[in-house]
Amino acid sequence: MRDEREIIMKKLALLLVMLLVAAMTLCALDFTSVDNLYDSGTDPQKVYDTLQTMLGSAKDNKEKSEVLWRLSRVCVELGDKLDEKDKNGKFAIYEEGEKYALQSIEASPNYLAYLWKCANVGRWGQTKGALNSLSKVGPMKDDLRVITDEFKVLDSSEAWYMLAVLYDSVPGFFGGDSDYAISYARIACETIPAKYIYGGTYKALAEMLYNRGWSADKRAKQIAKMQKNWDKETKSNFDKYAYYEGSKGADAMPKWTNTKLSAMSDKQEALVILKYAQNVYKSRSTHTAGDDKNYQEIQELIDKWSK
Repeated sequence: MRDEREIIMKKLALLLVMLLVAAMTLCALDFTSVDNLYDSGTDPQKVYDTLQTMLGSAKDNKEKSEVLWRLSRVCVELGDKLDEKDKNGKFAIYEEGEKYALQSIEASPNYLAYLWKCANVGRWGQTKGALNSLSKVGPMKDDLRVITDEFKVLDSSEAWYMLAVLYDSVPGFFGGDSDYAISYARIACETIPAKYIYGGTYKALAEMLYNRGWSADKRAKQIAKMQKNWDKETKSNFDKYAYYEGSKGADAMPKWTNTKLSAMSDKQEALVILKYAQNVYKSRSTHTAGDDKNYQEIQELIDKWSK
């Protein structure tokens, strides 16, 4: 009888453990709705408020970290929506976003916390002005290197875009080639998630190319040099992707054209990229306010460059 009772008790204990695990799973935070609301771009304040409520319900550090990086992300949106004259308001919300990212990293390190930390710091710097925020540039570069080299994330369009803008905004600050910005912008465009439009990313690459202004012949020669550097660099993703423009050689054809890189000038490709971005926009049934704004700015550039 005693053995039988012990067996029954063990079975009950196992059942209780299984029920506890099931209950914990059921209680896990579901971010689907709040992420969809964020993606819609319609009500960032509601996203923020919802996440604040979820923060109090996080059952462990990992869930807490997941809520915190999302709070950091929506702070960028909230800051962007403030009037350009409200600099103090923008500084405050971007600093809040940076704080959430740091808390997310402390709770459970993840690359998205580093990403949105950089986004908030970058927006803070844009609001402050390049010359008044150079002290932020080095730490941003270091954080983005963590994403590419420590977490080994190579498909984050946002991270590559930030690197491209960083190198384009402060040329020469890092002692690197100014063409790094274009390589980073290319991989940013090629890793845009299918569900997003990201017209601003295409526009950034187009502007960088237009301003560089290489002829087709010069592109062919320079891209061949980049390809050698791409093949040679093996230690760091961050450094290797600075030569991404040469990764497939001068005969490569980007997704926005059937023409080889060596067969068109920078300015010709810039226009092709803008028209491709417009087609991406037109292929979607819904657009955010940011999508509409990017489309308008792209059309203005097409009109200007086509004269």
